[in-house]
Amino acid sequence: MKEIAFARKYAHALFAEAQAKNELRAAQQGLEEFIRVARLRGSLKGILSHPFIAPDEKKRMIRSALGEYATPLLERFVLLLVARRRLDLLFIIALEFQNEVDRFENVQSLHIKTAFAMSEPQQKQLQARLESWLKSKVRMDIQVDPQLIGGLVIQTRDYVLDQSLKGQLTKLQRQLTA
Repeated sequence: MKEIAFARKYAHALFAEAQAKNELRAAQQGLEEFIRVARLRGSLKGILSHPFIAPDEKKRMIRSALGEYATPLLERFVLLLVARRRLDLLFIIALEFQNEVDRFENVQSLHIKTAFAMSEPQQKQLQARLESWLKSKVRMDIQVDPQLIGGLVIQTRDYVLDQSLKGQLTKLQRQLTA
C-alpha cells in the first residue's frame, strides 16, 4: 500500500511539471517507451540500480531507453527514481500518471469482457454509445471471455455493469434460491 502512495506522489509531481511545461503528451509517450524498453531488456532496471555504474553512464542509458521521447524532464525524473532507489515503482507510477492524464482530459478507461470477439465496426459503435452514456471520451480494453456465454461486462473505475448471460443466470439463480 505504501508503494502506491509513493507512486501517486511521483506521478502527480511528474504530471504537474509536465503540464506546466506543456509536455504532457511527451511525458506520457516517454514513460510508455521506457517501460516498453525495460520489459524487453529485463536487466535495464538492475543495471540502472547498480551502485558501481557511473551517473553519466546511467544518463546515457536512460536517454537511449527513452529514444525519440527523451526530454530533459523525463531524464531528470528517471534519474531521480534511480537516485532514490524507486525505479521498481516505475510501472505503478506510469499507471498513476495515466490516471492523472485521463482525469485531466476527461477520458474514462474501461475494461470490457465480451463472450465473442468484436469486429471493428462493433467496437466503434460500442465506443460511441459508451461515450454518449458516460459523457466523456472512452478508452476501451476489450478481452474475450467465452465463459460469459453471451453479452458483455463493462468495468469503469467505480462501477461494474454486467450484461452477460452468465451474470443474468447467476442473478436468476440467487432470486430462485432466496
